Amino acid sequence: MDQFNQAHILLAGTADTANEFFRHAAQAIAVASESRWGGIGFSKPESSEIEVVALWDGEGWGVPFLIQIPGSPCELVYQTTPENMHVYFADGLQDTFSTCDLLKSLGAESYRGQAFYGEDRRIAGHIFALDDKPQPDSAGVRFFFDLLSRRMSTELRRFNQQNTLRRYTNMIAITRNMMSFIDRTYTYRAVSQGYVDTFNAPHEKLIGKRVDEIHGHELFQTVLKPLLDSSFQGESINTRHWIYPPDMAPKYIDVWQTPYVEADGTISGTVVSGHDITEQKAIEETLQKLSLAITHSPVLTVITDPNGVIEYVSPIVEKITGYRPEEVIGKTPSLFKSGRTDRKLYRELWLAIKNKRPWQGELENRRKSGEYYWESISIAPVLNERDELVAFVGISMDVSERKQMEQQLKELASTDPLTGIFNRRHFMEEVESQLAYSKRYQTPLSCMIIDIDHFKQLNDNGGHALGDEAILKFAEVTHETIRVVDVFGRMGGDEFAIALPDTDDREALVLAERLKEKVSKLTIQNNLHSSQMTISIGLATFPSHGDISESVNKLLSRADKALYEAKRGGRNLVGIA
Repeated sequence: MDQFNQAHILLAGTADTANEFFRHAAQAIAVASESRWGGIGFSKPESSEIEVVALWDGEGWGVPFLIQIPGSPCELVYQTTPENMHVYFADGLQDTFSTCDLLKSLGAESYRGQAFYGEDRRIAGHIFALDDKPQPDSAGVRFFFDLLSRRMSTELRRFNQQNTLRRYTNMIAITRNMMSFIDRTYTYRAVSQGYVDTFNAPHEKLIGKRVDEIHGHELFQTVLKPLLDSSFQGESINTRHWIYPPDMAPKYIDVWQTPYVEADGTISGTVVSGHDITEQKAIEETLQKLSLAITHSPVLTVITDPNGVIEYVSPIVEKITGYRPEEVIGKTPSLFKSGRTDRKLYRELWLAIKNKRPWQGELENRRKSGEYYWESISIAPVLNERDELVAFVGISMDVSERKQMEQQLKELASTDPLTGIFNRRHFMEEVESQLAYSKRYQTPLSCMIIDIDHFKQLNDNGGHALGDEAILKFAEVTHETIRVVDVFGRMGGDEFAIALPDTDDREALVLAERLKEKVSKLTIQNNLHSSQMTISIGLATFPSHGDISESVNKLLSRADKALYEAKRGGRNLVGIA
């Protein structure tokens, strides 16, 4: 067996990695050229160095090392342009390249080398042989070098492709997303770490399994198989569906399926990329529920930007305000202003929310129709993770009906149901306030206590309806006679009282006489009874004899005594305390 056959046998040996093949090739070079050393060198981009990755010295392989291209015989190899250019030095190598330390250390005398090329058609490296004695040239060796340089280019491309494939495979294997390759037999050929995590099984337990073995027959038949079949027909698919890993909670995944097209145009399978969006699904469902709740809620929700421009309103805005949502969005809440709410309240509102504090209160607003209504409003600032103001959220309810009821209750609590004037309790509260004012500013306050004369006889003879008519007519005449600032109240039955602020006893007497005269012109009658109406009046004025400590009760008590004196005097009189 000649040296070339031995060299080819070495090159035919198993090599799982590029380095193993380079070692076999270095040994084959030495055998084929009958040289002491055979080697493989790679050029380093943007460098004047060569990395010798394999060097056979007849007994074994040395450790990879670097040499300088300038001043070495391989410099000629990297200057060649034709692919088959062969560099050969039969002897005198150290004299020719006297600065090359490698040749000196090896004691090399002869050299031959040839370049091999990468995918970009540039020199990637070279094969070479060295010997410590002169070597004759040989057509066979040159032919072997030519074949091996071509083989090196082919193997280099193959190993690069393998490395690229291995890199992509490893990238898929370690990614936490659910990436996989499924062939046309519905079998997993590559799976990512995401599958390992999801199904709690190592790669080797998943690769080689059919889709129905992993996901179950029912899900495979109803969901996954139709999607895969469409992908095998060339369709790229994006879908969302549930998967059910054993002994784990179901997961909702967003999936892309892309057909894998081979170089000849055939589709060998599909690349699946899935992303777990279970949490997003839960958030979406929660937001959908919240959206429905807001949409159907009787509470009006308004969202504005930091400047108060409305960005969202719930649909009930039309029912409450008369404005459609599209008429409101882009406007500010001033659209609803009635002009009847105290401006101070608006200043307090904006001061609170601009300082990132919530605000609650009630405002009187106006509908599109011009009708006024009351709203109970809560406004809160919305802050981002940097504590910056990004929006305001306000919720409000139409409380007009409640406000009306409150007003009615207030009126019921403070007014006489028959006449609508103040009842005894509220009259006393008003007089307390007026008396406090008089004491503070030293102004007079006069009070009158009034009785309808012979009221019991009127009730007995004409009935309660006639008595009520007498009370109503008296109240009407009194309202026409007194001033707006005067306080008028019914103390009970046919007894009434009037408080006259800033009015001394002489002015009060004039008013009392005028009122008595007007009432005396009234006739009260029905089919049972008819009579002329008269009143008796007791009058008292604060202060009395300089007593500035007088109370309301004492003041009214004095007026009551004056009333008693008027009645004793024959009625239809004014008594003065």
